[in-house]
Amino acid sequence: MKAFAWFVWGLSCWLGAAGPAHAQGPGVPLDVLHWWTSASERRAADQLSAQLANAGVVWKDAAIPGGGGMAAVKVLKSRVLLGDPPDVAQLIGTTLTDWADMGLVLPLNGVAQRQRWAQVLFPTVLDLVTYKGDVIAAPLGIQRINTLLYNRKLFARLGLTPPRSWGQFEIAARKLTALGLRPLVWSDEPWQMATVFETVLLGEAGPTLYRELIVQRKGSAWMDPRVERALQRLRWLRTLSGDNPQEKTWTDGARELMNDSAGMMIMGDWAKGELMAWGASPTKDFGCVVVPGTEGMHLYSVDTLAMLVSARQREATQEKMAEVVVSPATQLAYNRIKGAVPVRRDVDVSSLDGCARDSWETFAAPRSARVPSLAHRMAADEAIKDAVAQTLWRFLTDARMEPQEAQRRLAAVIRASGAER
Repeated sequence: MKAFAWFVWGLSCWLGAAGPAHAQGPGVPLDVLHWWTSASERRAADQLSAQLANAGVVWKDAAIPGGGGMAAVKVLKSRVLLGDPPDVAQLIGTTLTDWADMGLVLPLNGVAQRQRWAQVLFPTVLDLVTYKGDVIAAPLGIQRINTLLYNRKLFARLGLTPPRSWGQFEIAARKLTALGLRPLVWSDEPWQMATVFETVLLGEAGPTLYRELIVQRKGSAWMDPRVERALQRLRWLRTLSGDNPQEKTWTDGARELMNDSAGMMIMGDWAKGELMAWGASPTKDFGCVVVPGTEGMHLYSVDTLAMLVSARQREATQEKMAEVVVSPATQLAYNRIKGAVPVRRDVDVSSLDGCARDSWETFAAPRSARVPSLAHRMAADEAIKDAVAQTLWRFLTDARMEPQEAQRRLAAVIRASGAER
């Protein structure tokens, strides 16, 4: 907390000392800080850069690898305190509103009005980028977290159908194990554990209880028997990796699926984008269904770009970038590579792969349950997310801990955050 207070103080000093702005002419590059560094992410960023170049906006790349964006946020803070903030930053979820509270984010109300964002964006997305009456970011794409990828060749070899229930999943797991293959890609990285848990939790708890747990953060709700079932299911999923599960990057896990050494993977649909970037086909090599129990539900994370305030007056170019980012052509080109889906409800998604069409159609359906991800900072800040992830890691790596004890610890994490509402 002290570190954050010092940062806010330093930021206020910088903002006060920034001095008069100086207008910049056309063609001045926009410095873009982001963490898209895997093969598919890099290709998607390059596609975005090309779309912007066609509109006369120059993308100056400042990619920061590692940490699921935390390394990038640290670099962002450092640059702000040094008086050299980027013009654009990838900021998502609660992180975005934190920066808006500090007065560092340029409102995009004019762009939103000119492009009729209220009419063309999904309401959930517009709400996400609207804060205290201002539109504070340009949304890029919607990722679906409750995605189960499977190896088509292995499933065909064993006569398996994509699992729509946990019973079918268990049958597939037994057959894959008997063949000497890993049934499910697994990593002991805490954020990946949390990703699997929240999608299993959604299936076991249903969207109403999920919102009480994750959005409303009711500590007492964590003692519900359905949470216990989700924890037991999570522990069973980990056992499918054998006696010594290890930490591995999500790209390493996706490589196992592509190399026919694993049958299934629970991961956001960015993993689909990565497989496609490596040359795999969603119609021949792999497929995707929703995680059992989450049919008709969309556990989402949304990529957003914030335009930052600085002593360099580049509002016109920043607004032009926001216009291009949300345009139909850019939305389709970017998300086709990234593995995500457009944030607009007026685009023709027939050119996207089947996994993407199902994601977009589910998000668009009036009766679908759209719920924000905890593991990917849509529903809670970094501190709460990390505390939940670490609690899950301790539960899964300590066989002596009973699910009820994990429930009590998760409830305590929520109460200690002071965020129950």
